[in-house]
Amino acid sequence: MPATRHCLHVWPWTKRPAQRFLLPDWEAITIGRHIISWRTLSDVNLAHELKHVEQWRQHGLRFIALYMLAGRAAARAGGDRYHDNPFEMEARAAEKPFW
Repeated sequence: MPATRHCLHVWPWTKRPAQRFLLPDWEAITIGRHIISWRTLSDVNLAHELKHVEQWRQHGLRFIALYMLAGRAAARAGGDRYHDNPFEMEARAAEKPFW
């Protein structure tokens, strides 16, 4: 796992609201160097979120717009806003050493 400066917050109360407003099967969300999850993350999930920490560090606040635009482009190309988003694909690739 890369040595990325991050802060993991495990807040069980976030599960229901995030499932309703983000994704039904969400496990965590990363904002800057803060990873928020409703449960303890596996090594696979943590690797995924640490890649998002790196993406935030690389792009700063522009990451929000870049992520949304990438999702829109994926949808316009006939894919899924989340699963075919290049930022998510990069994060899923970071999981592979832990499979």
